[in-house]
Amino acid sequence: MAFGRRLKPQLGFTYWFSKASGHTATFYNDEMVWQGKVYREPKYTTDAITDHAIDFLQQNKEKPFFLYLAYNGPYGLGNVVRKVHKNRWTDYYANKAMTSFPRDKASPWLAQNRFAVGNLKSMRSYAAEVSGVDDGIGRVMEKLGALGLDKNTLVIFSADQGLNAGHSGYWGMGDHSRPINTCEATVRIPLIFWKPGEIAEGTRNDLMVENHDFVATVLDFIANNATQNTNSPGKSFAPVLRGKKIKWDNVIYHEFENTRMVRDERFKLTIRHPFGPDELYDMEKDPDEQENLIHIAGYTKVKRDLTKKLKAYFDKYADPKYDRWKGGLTKGNAILKEE
Repeated sequence: MAFGRRLKPQLGFTYWFSKASGHTATFYNDEMVWQGKVYREPKYTTDAITDHAIDFLQQNKEKPFFLYLAYNGPYGLGNVVRKVHKNRWTDYYANKAMTSFPRDKASPWLAQNRFAVGNLKSMRSYAAEVSGVDDGIGRVMEKLGALGLDKNTLVIFSADQGLNAGHSGYWGMGDHSRPINTCEATVRIPLIFWKPGEIAEGTRNDLMVENHDFVATVLDFIANNATQNTNSPGKSFAPVLRGKKIKWDNVIYHEFENTRMVRDERFKLTIRHPFGPDELYDMEKDPDEQENLIHIAGYTKVKRDLTKKLKAYFDKYADPKYDRWKGGLTKGNAILKEE
């Protein structure tokens, strides 16, 4: 978990098992926090986290609960993907061609993890991590069923960010390239809602939603509280989870330091303040973002219209203290102190 402090429970949590460090460097002999003390966990860390999740469910089966299950993986950076990843999936992936990973050449803009682009060892290690998390989620879902909680528990699966794993010649997140990138692989994340009897099994929806919409949607779904917070652009798509149709503006926004992105159903515009380079892609014709249309005369109006939307959005919602386009501070150097 990453709430700022690691040794003490926060925000009303009564059960606190967390990592001692703020990032993942290993999956064995990891420094973990349990009952206020740091210790070395001999188990595969992902499995240890799952063990605690199951213990929590057992302890709270008779009362309402909130479980925030934040896995250490998959983590696709540095030494973690330089080496063969050791878990029960290692042998399974050892001879796989990993054809789902792109084979683009490393981008000249890639600043970190260049070794991983096109590297089978890195691909197989990352895949093993993903499957390790799948194991854990499967165990948690089985426990919910065994305790009779599977019919009245809302389960949401998501991630903190995506990962370029060879896409457009990048490996890592947006800030692992210079300039910062907004490739689909890094700005898109999984989002699955599960609740038998209320959310139809196997359904999919193509609404374009943002992190801002998450809280509004969850509150609306569990408490029928669709009150709009005027200080947030977040909107509820809870009716869609129940199979209803709603009016929805399929436009999303993204910001990372000085880099901002707006995307509608067809085009994606990225502007890097103040000197660029900027990018414009036709996501229908070019989903892999290979042909930058930013300086093509026929797309001048598209660029102008999207730029207007981008500026209006951030003029309204950007935190002035951290608005990099207007001289604001960076959050990149923020240090969270233990209390």
